[in-house]
Amino acid sequence: MIEFIEHINTYASLLESGAVWQNTTNILAPVIGDEDNKQATTDYIYEFYCFLRIVVDLKVNYIIEFKEGDGIYQYNFPRKAANKKGKPRFHAWENGKLAFQLCAGTMINCEYDREKNHPDISFQLPEASENPSEEDLIIIMDAKFTEDPTAKLSKAEFYKFGGITDVFNLRETPKKAIRFDGFNDMFGNCLITNARSYASSSDLKLSKRWAIKEVENFFPGKKYAVIG
Repeated sequence: MIEFIEHINTYASLLESGAVWQNTTNILAPVIGDEDNKQATTDYIYEFYCFLRIVVDLKVNYIIEFKEGDGIYQYNFPRKAANKKGKPRFHAWENGKLAFQLCAGTMINCEYDREKNHPDISFQLPEASENPSEEDLIIIMDAKFTEDPTAKLSKAEFYKFGGITDVFNLRETPKKAIRFDGFNDMFGNCLITNARSYASSSDLKLSKRWAIKEVENFFPGKKYAVIG
């Protein structure tokens, strides 16, 4: 995880508007040195690495503003799904207008109250509320880390993410276009991994049905590929 943390620090330094938090010691304090749940620590660091890489890519086409949270979450993103209110996030501005909100670990309400599967990363409409629902979503992303980079994402992980896009009614064309730079092929609901995708490029029926993409080999120093 040291390599990921080094890259997180590098990407943080590129977000000038976030300088107030990238210099603080609080941003990774909840996970570094947490010996009670090493897998959760690893997963969180990879999720945050993916999040910052995406934010930095968006910085080319948007003015990125860091919005502080409250209390212990002033600069500290939640480790797991949490209420949006009082948590930090980024706002993307274009031509003086708020284009969209970019959140990490935000809980999303939907018509199926029993469903508690919340995305690691959510792109939300500029007018999205502090208690967002599926109506506030543009696209979502989930990050999956594995110790074996040659392994494939499991069927369970692929199907679960497809189920989330279905529950949140994200199978149609996104409500708003997001202008990525180097990641323009990642505009969509993405399942991101440092390993290999579950679906093969020759059989994408389910990917298309659920409107999802898999991003494989998303790792420092590697060239990623988008499947779907």
